Amino acid sequence: MSTCADRFHPCFLFCADVIGECIDKLHEKRRAVREEGMDTLVAALEGFVPVDELDYRYFTVFDRCCASLRKGACREATLAYRAIGLLALTVVAATADGVDCSKDILEKALPVLEETLHAPSSGAATMVAALDCLAAVTLAGTRRPEDAAPSVEAVWGAIRRAQDETKPSPEVLAAAVRAFALLLTTVGDLTSYPCTFKEAIIPFHDLAELLECEHPAVRIAAGEALAVCAELSLTQHASPEDIQVIEMILSDLAADASSDQNLTEEQVEFFQQIADIMSQGGCPETEESVPSSYTSGRSVLRVSTWARLVQLNFLKRFLNKGFRKHLQDNLLFREQVDSSDAVDEADEQPSGKGRRRGGGREKRWS
Repeated sequence: MSTCADRFHPCFLFCADVIGECIDKLHEKRRAVREEGMDTLVAALEGFVPVDELDYRYFTVFDRCCASLRKGACREATLAYRAIGLLALTVVAATADGVDCSKDILEKALPVLEETLHAPSSGAATMVAALDCLAAVTLAGTRRPEDAAPSVEAVWGAIRRAQDETKPSPEVLAAAVRAFALLLTTVGDLTSYPCTFKEAIIPFHDLAELLECEHPAVRIAAGEALAVCAELSLTQHASPEDIQVIEMILSDLAADASSDQNLTEEQVEFFQQIADIMSQGGCPETEESVPSSYTSGRSVLRVSTWARLVQLNFLKRFLNKGFRKHLQDNLLFREQVDSSDAVDEADEQPSGKGRRRGGGREKRWS
């Protein structure tokens, strides 16, 4: 917790004032004022608000976001879901009044999220925001594999409902499959769990169908999910028939044998990597070069597993412009940042020149 001296620091006063002003606006009856407050709250959380500065007010922020979901229009609801996801990623494993903050958010947000995902009237934008929020709060709040199981079930319900629609939204379907891929990274290898639980959590037959979806984002997300399954040895719980079908589809995609898919060169290489890991194992070796707050150079974020790569891809997309700030200050990233390898930009290798090794890949982003 912050000291009395800290409370008079200009940065602390600024952040405290911003969060306080947001809470005041979120209590307003006028929707325009609430949306303004939600916009400011999202911007503040994207820029990372230290947990000590949120303190017990995280309860209030969460409650006001839920209130906006109940009475707000599409834009307010979309912002509220984004704020809840950002809040969970910000507090991570912090506690307030003896409560595990992010786990508390997961447990309280799940019923609200399920209601949105089941509502036929929910628009595509709200559905995508709800799925991204579900993925974020589960990533932050999962402590044991069974904590993620209700979220996985909710996501698969959304996938199947989207597939059953006459004109399924590719944005919703892609968001749901991306969420599933991320949730898989939180469940581990499931070795101590009953077979029925394993089979229920990973419907490989459905994943095979998603690989053949006409929308590239859905196919890519399904491929990432399969890579995580293979890496965590979850494919051992699939039937031989499902594995055979999946390997045949991946082989066709990697060979660009399907004339109606119109795959790019990068997508063909991606599916070749997935085919490799399904057949012989292997993992990606990826480096993310980012500005360092600890040195005058740049820190390197190393990712050596598919699970971590899926998490990184999600967090980069979800945190958006706040990714670098969270990377520097958020405990969620602390174990993955190697600031001792900070280098000057002039010394970096040219970006975009990845090289294959084994079943994985090595690439430097800048």
